[in-house]
Amino acid sequence: MYKHSCILCWLFVLIITLVPAYAWANSLTIVDVDSPKEGSFTEEAELSVYFDLRHGESMSPVTGINTDNCSVLIDGKKPKVVKSEMVEFSDGNKGVGVLFIFPIAKNYTEDSFGIRTTLTTLVQLFNRNIDMVNAIPYDVAATPTGWSKASDGELSRRLGEMQTSDVLEPNLFTAFSPAISVLSNLQNVSQKYVVIISDAEGAVVGNPERANQFIGEFTNQLKKNNITPIVVGYSPDGLGAMGNVGLLKRLATNVGGPYFQAENLSRFQQIIQSDVYNYIFKQYIYRVTLDMSGDNYLEPGKYNLQLVVKTSNSEDKAAYKIKWPQLKKNRAWLWFTIGGVFILGIAVAIFIIIRRRDDEEEEFVDEGPQEVCCANCGKVIPKQLFGFNGEFCLSGGLPDCPYYQMPDRGKIQITRGPMADTTFFIKKDLTTIGAYPENDIYLADKSVSRKHAAIKTDEGKRYEIRDFGSSNGLYINNEKVDRKFLRDGDLIRFGTVETVFKLK
Repeated sequence: MYKHSCILCWLFVLIITLVPAYAWANSLTIVDVDSPKEGSFTEEAELSVYFDLRHGESMSPVTGINTDNCSVLIDGKKPKVVKSEMVEFSDGNKGVGVLFIFPIAKNYTEDSFGIRTTLTTLVQLFNRNIDMVNAIPYDVAATPTGWSKASDGELSRRLGEMQTSDVLEPNLFTAFSPAISVLSNLQNVSQKYVVIISDAEGAVVGNPERANQFIGEFTNQLKKNNITPIVVGYSPDGLGAMGNVGLLKRLATNVGGPYFQAENLSRFQQIIQSDVYNYIFKQYIYRVTLDMSGDNYLEPGKYNLQLVVKTSNSEDKAAYKIKWPQLKKNRAWLWFTIGGVFILGIAVAIFIIIRRRDDEEEEFVDEGPQEVCCANCGKVIPKQLFGFNGEFCLSGGLPDCPYYQMPDRGKIQITRGPMADTTFFIKKDLTTIGAYPENDIYLADKSVSRKHAAIKTDEGKRYEIRDFGSSNGLYINNEKVDRKFLRDGDLIRFGTVETVFKLK
């Protein structure tokens, strides 16, 4: 281990010596630059650099930046500064376009989710007439409401008039194509954002491969059209109701956008009205006048402007191509950057190899038993049922089952899958079935809808099962049905989960 530590120290010193500071990854981004126009150049040149600086993974804006923190380089040279000032982005003349995507299906009521009310409050904070807003509500289809100025209140009115639809399972992916269309055609804004609010339920049932394909195609289009995603994984029912948020995280990180997660309404309101707003508007404009006299900035063309921002914790740099007719070309910095990135990549690869070798040599640590057994019959409880508060049996209703002496009612027994032989008893007049833990019969499988079906009984004499509009349907003895009275021994399939209905 000591030898490995020495190697790492040597590599660190080598990288620090050979790689310029700006070759390191940073959170500084130049959004836009207003540079001198053709024929307007004098010995003093005015620049307006629009930029943001954010904290690593959290993507929260760095505050307190002033002109003393900033400097610019033009093709590697640092001109003399005549005067400079720092301006808030909201005081500039660069507008933004923001598109909101959110579900309006039956289960997403405004009383519990509060999405439209919260978005209305956010839009009211957009007080400039140069900012444009739009919305795409989705269930099994998605239609944009249309662009309007953020300051005229039109979108707020539309949000207030929206109604929750009768569709049970919304499909997020239906909003992707119209989102790219309306954002790519939007003109006269400097930045484009799509704010996606979703719990990712319903869209991927039964076909995760297709879901990943949708995400990949969408993120490629976002990059192509220079659109930044701001993704909010949200359900007021907690993390248990967000089984597919990994897709949402991938959507954000693939394009370099932020991902926020809200597990209740209060946290959601905080994220939308603070974190999302700050991500869009907590930017800076560095206005600087440069003295270019005495330098040979005569050759016309496109050149590299570099912004340097120094704070107490770091020195961050970012580059931007500007068209300025009187600058000479210099590409030396580019080769230094490529060389630095190459050396850094080698160092990271060596570090990973060493860490893996060390991990293989670590002594095995016994983490203790990984199984939980039923206190009554001693059988191993499937991990999917950890934390499930409903009643179930692992013995199929045999005499060693603690519920065997219960009243004479029907039961559903899983016959295929990781939860095979688990039995759920029909103890209510209306028994709900689905992939949500609050159901009476909990089928923890991605092919099962949150509320898939229900069984209604008239005091145990007849049992009628009904489909709740599930994505993958309800099958009785391999026949797809919407509702049917059950008989002893009927084979029932929910998605890919196979069960049998039994009477004692």
